[in-house]
Amino acid sequence: MMAWTASVPTPKKLECRIELDEAVGYYLYVYENGKDVYDGLQDTLQFAMEEAYERFNIPLDLWRQVE
Repeated sequence: MMAWTASVPTPKKLECRIELDEAVGYYLYVYENGKDVYDGLQDTLQFAMEEAYERFNIPLDLWRQVE
């Protein structure tokens, strides 16, 4: 499975992960201080990253592929 992560340490510790499920699309997961606060599904990686930016102010250039 392919995945991407991004972390923002301040003001809240946000950790984000996008996972590709080839059958349905890209899942965006957002954790605040280790607690799951959001998950969503998008058709493309770009849409998932843009959703993270719009909802949680995660800059697009923070994302790194991990798998």
